[in-house]
Amino acid sequence: MVQEDRLWRENGRQLLRAGVLMAMVGLSLMVSSCKSLIVTKDRSIPKLLTPLADASFQDLVKQVKPFADLQSLRARVGIVFQDTGLAERWPETDSNLVLMRPDRIRLIINAPIGKIKIAEMVSESSKFKVALYKQSPSFLIGTNDADYSMWREKLGEKANSGLVAARPFHFTEALMMRPLTLNDSRFTYLMEEALIEEPDPTPKAPKNARVLRSFYVVSEIELGVPGMGTGISRVTRRMWFDRTSDLKFVRQQLFDAKGTLTTEVYYSDYKKLSESSADLWPSVILVSRPHDGYSARLLFNELNFEVNPELPATAFTLENTEKLKEVDLDKPPAL
Repeated sequence: MVQEDRLWRENGRQLLRAGVLMAMVGLSLMVSSCKSLIVTKDRSIPKLLTPLADASFQDLVKQVKPFADLQSLRARVGIVFQDTGLAERWPETDSNLVLMRPDRIRLIINAPIGKIKIAEMVSESSKFKVALYKQSPSFLIGTNDADYSMWREKLGEKANSGLVAARPFHFTEALMMRPLTLNDSRFTYLMEEALIEEPDPTPKAPKNARVLRSFYVVSEIELGVPGMGTGISRVTRRMWFDRTSDLKFVRQQLFDAKGTLTTEVYYSDYKKLSESSADLWPSVILVSRPHDGYSARLLFNELNFEVNPELPATAFTLENTEKLKEVDLDKPPAL
């Protein structure tokens, strides 16, 4: 009798275990079935792009050192202007660019065919001159930081042209950056990570696949700005470094005293462009002036890219030799 009870209990436990196992299998099948009805593959859900490079603030300072140390530059450059106001893209021009610290620049823009001079511009000591030879022929004289929006409004549709809106100093800090003011108590720097969603750039990525690209962002902040009130500070510029591409310096944002984003610069396709410099330089630079309604893509090559050349004193002289109509933008229009 005792042996029979023991046998019944053993059989009962086995039946219980079998029942639990069957219940688990059934539940698993039911969950799997429900999942197949509810869950779908969605490649548009972004995943973090890896691997990521880690860096200290000093590591990032080294990345912009070639731009901050650059004293002069002479290069032949292709420029593609895009007029956002007119939704037009100009053909690539054959241009000559000369830069010298602290703020000198000369840009000669030629037509891609026939070497016909389209425009010429210089800037030095906060003043600029622009000679427009083909579109709205004129010789403009003005001040870099001045607001000429009222003058542009009077021009009507012509003001939407990138050549009319372009100023030489728009390109100066794209290549010849101001050094970081690390020892100046009026400025401080903030380092943080930013994630930007974009299409998956990896080869054979599924259609509509998205990723999150990680950047280090260094913000330069001016403390206690005069005239803005006690305790008020402002961001003067931001520098972006791609953590998925050896911490390359890929973007610069410049802000005016009102906090307006005046210039965005994108750097890409780094190459050894100069025999006299061991540094890699971006062969493609996109300068965007959103509030001026234009952008310009600068295309450099290793055949004509001189780092820190000796430049003559006349390199930044521009005279109105073509007797164009002179317009001094700082003088009130004649009544």
